[in-house]
Amino acid sequence: MDKGFSSNTVDLAEACKVLAESRSVQVLLQEEVGSEIYPEALKLMKTGKLDSDLGATVHDLFLDTIVNQATTVWSGFIRNDSDDWPVRVNEYHGVFWVWAVESDPVGYFLDEASAISFARTNWDNVYKDGEEPEFDASEGDGEIRCPFCDTTDNCDHLLLMVDQTFRHAEGGVLYEAFNAKWSKIVEDADDPDFYEHEPFEELLQEVDALADSELTASPDSAPGMSSTYSYYYCSSKKKTLAALKKFTSD
Repeated sequence: MDKGFSSNTVDLAEACKVLAESRSVQVLLQEEVGSEIYPEALKLMKTGKLDSDLGATVHDLFLDTIVNQATTVWSGFIRNDSDDWPVRVNEYHGVFWVWAVESDPVGYFLDEASAISFARTNWDNVYKDGEEPEFDASEGDGEIRCPFCDTTDNCDHLLLMVDQTFRHAEGGVLYEAFNAKWSKIVEDADDPDFYEHEPFEELLQEVDALADSELTASPDSAPGMSSTYSYYYCSSKKKTLAALKKFTSD
């Protein structure tokens, strides 16, 4: 299944701010637009303002160039019943984008880890080129792997592991803060008819907004499990700790 969305993407105007720092890109821009208007064109790129006629020219130039001159930094496959489809993360001077068969582009990424995370999680049953394809949870494997370091153990990327069935966090740097915040919500409700589902989902949405990736395992997909678990990850330890700080300060 192609989920086709990532909160970590930017549009081409934002990507141009990164491209403008590259000397190779600057040379290309000057060759294409001419020396006379090159300074103005470069300024538009650095400010991310491509809504003028000259901006449209810059936009079209790099829309094609990013595709045609990018190099592949990560490659893998999407498992299918009939054949495995290729998926790639490509890079052009600090701007990353994901290509896959029969999928539309979702935008640009400004770091490699986020692009690879999207490539690994946007489709079901993705495996890296050179790896042995694994059974997904629905095929009986049931193991949850970090989309950034591929471990099945706790790691610096794990933001939260939460039991959605019993509404209790069990792992990740947020688990104590999450449980404390949820307990306070329940206590403050002070209502025997309090319906927990909606406020619990709202609390999970707070976590989701801080995470770079989410994975889910349910009793149907992982034999032996009695609950549905959600796993939230950040692409680096620095982002995980920043998410903890933000979550506890709200």
